[in-house]
Amino acid sequence: MSSRLSKALYATEDAKFVIRDDFDHHESIAPNEMLIETRYSGVNPADTKHPTVLGIRPTVIGYDFAGRVLKAPPESEFKEGDVVAGYTPSGMGRPVKYGAHQSLLAAPCDMAFKIPSNLPEAHAAALTVVVMTAADVVHNLFKFPMPTNPGDYTSPILIWGASSAVGLSALQLARASGCKNIFITASPARHDMFKSLGATHTFDYSSATVVEEIQAAVEALGKGSITHALDAAGTVGEPSSADLLAQSVSESTVLSSVLLRPDRRFQMPVALTKDVWRIHPPGAPGPIVIPARPADHWKAWSALQWAIANYGTTFKLPSVSVLDVTAEEALAELTGVENGKRGFGKIVFQHPLK
Repeated sequence: MSSRLSKALYATEDAKFVIRDDFDHHESIAPNEMLIETRYSGVNPADTKHPTVLGIRPTVIGYDFAGRVLKAPPESEFKEGDVVAGYTPSGMGRPVKYGAHQSLLAAPCDMAFKIPSNLPEAHAAALTVVVMTAADVVHNLFKFPMPTNPGDYTSPILIWGASSAVGLSALQLARASGCKNIFITASPARHDMFKSLGATHTFDYSSATVVEEIQAAVEALGKGSITHALDAAGTVGEPSSADLLAQSVSESTVLSSVLLRPDRRFQMPVALTKDVWRIHPPGAPGPIVIPARPADHWKAWSALQWAIANYGTTFKLPSVSVLDVTAEEALAELTGVENGKRGFGKIVFQHPLK
């Protein structure tokens, strides 16, 4: 890298997204952290939603990364030159050094991994947040077995919005955990792909009778009611994806949604459960503390390690687009991802941003 300073995508105190080029993190690395030259940063809806919806600002935005280690603690498993990926901490007061959408970043050593040969580096930059979120659903909230010790679960489960990266990851983790009857909603054009990844019953989410179709298929299957259901689409409006999902299942179904829902039956998974962090949604009287669930974190991390080891065979992201863009173009892409208009697949930015 020719300069210690480079372009960064930044959320201001008043939740505006701008470009900064005045950050230098060489001297701000903690003893348990690595300094990393970013080669790719993964895009997630959280990149822009966390500053605006959860009050996590001001900060450099972005969580997922892949890059080259410039400096690592002597006692760590990492060394200079290693090619690594992972994600970075969240919460109010998040230091700018943790933002992934910049060319130099800091990452705690226990939130990173060495990229193996079976995992393309750009794909590694798109993996951690979505797999950790999906693993929190499948293995923590739903309590299905780990992929390394699968069970034999024949009762149906439902994933609404399998085309989302979290839904796609949850589908593959559920299959690996031993779920035999996985119902999903998605665009009909992708139904065959989802069947190849483990879905057994597919439905068009846009069908006017989709709720009735799901209920009829459950009855015809004869394996009992849907026991667990994930709203991975996270749409709002009337009806929302969570509304349609709730209408499709029974009162006893364990429910989860990627958005915080007014219906208290829905549990919201998070990608980061290792540490305590704080949020301040608009209208809340004060900050809200998200408690740590360290045991759950390491269970999800183990599921991530399984996905990494089996990437390209029993786990994959079918569509990852690498964009070599200007910082201004990157901000426009983030807006498209947040409002759902970017389409299927994951996006990663190539660094340095122009």
